[in-house]
Amino acid sequence: MRYRKLAVFFSFLFAAGLVLAADSQRHQQVDGMDVYLGVMPAQLTREHPGMHGSRVDKEHSYHILVALFDSKTRERITDARVKATVSLIGMGGSTKTLEPMRDEPLSYGNYFTLHEPELYRIKVDIRRGDSKHISVAEFIFRRPRD
Repeated sequence: MRYRKLAVFFSFLFAAGLVLAADSQRHQQVDGMDVYLGVMPAQLTREHPGMHGSRVDKEHSYHILVALFDSKTRERITDARVKATVSLIGMGGSTKTLEPMRDEPLSYGNYFTLHEPELYRIKVDIRRGDSKHISVAEFIFRRPRD
């Protein structure tokens, strides 16, 4: 039940972000997919420490979410394998698998530490189903100051 409430919370939060996404830098169309990016401070999820199989204690941790939709049918894509690489602009980064959110496959997510209040490049690699083709979406995110 607790995870159901968390899933509903994130669904509403993510849906609110999607409304504004078309006018921002958080939406891209790639290879017949609409790719939406959400980034939120991990403090919003700390009371649910088991999410993504890890406990989040680090300062400046952010939960990165990606939602995928078929551009033609508008159906949510739930059979993808998704990885993200997060890096300061011009620097090396950290790559992690974005896992399907628990209870409902509404989006894919994981935690990343963004130490500096600077610009970050978020590169998302998407592989649908059994396809060998990897679609790539790249976003720029500015981490706010504390």
